[in-house]
Amino acid sequence: MQNCAEKLCFEFNNNADRLVSSLEYMLEHIAGNLPARADAEDILFKSKVIITELLTNGIKHAGNNNTSFEIETYPDCLIIRKTDQGAPLYLVEPDHQPALAGDNKKLISADMLNSLYAIWESENHIRFASEEGTFDEVLPVEQVMEHFGILIITCSSDEFTYIYDKQTHSNTFRVQLLF
Repeated sequence: MQNCAEKLCFEFNNNADRLVSSLEYMLEHIAGNLPARADAEDILFKSKVIITELLTNGIKHAGNNNTSFEIETYPDCLIIRKTDQGAPLYLVEPDHQPALAGDNKKLISADMLNSLYAIWESENHIRFASEEGTFDEVLPVEQVMEHFGILIITCSSDEFTYIYDKQTHSNTFRVQLLF
């Protein structure tokens, strides 16, 4: 990756009344900093879906604390980073992790359209991946957790990761879109 061409740091106060104006502000920044060769319509659509889900996630899970956003535009990609304080995504809890010494990929949701996987890079670092669903991987409805937001971001991005910092109790979601 080359040097960052433009960076926006934004604090969202996790207030539903500010969701639309915050989304518009971040999308305007992205639109104004895309390289000419980027497919602006595609990148802005994906960014809108991703940022909407991340803002909604902040309202639902980050409580009264603010949520920090960083948007970095590089010549070859866009990075959207959301950081909040609080409880970790339940997947980093030991009873939800696969044995790291073995297979580090765990199916966390599946339907006829998509299978969503969490892939542990380390104890508190997860990369998400999705694959077109198959009839063999459909989980019983009782086992399907609410991961639609994670699936939306995973399918809309080129890379989606999550890191929990135990020392600061911070959750960082990082999304990369390639141009």
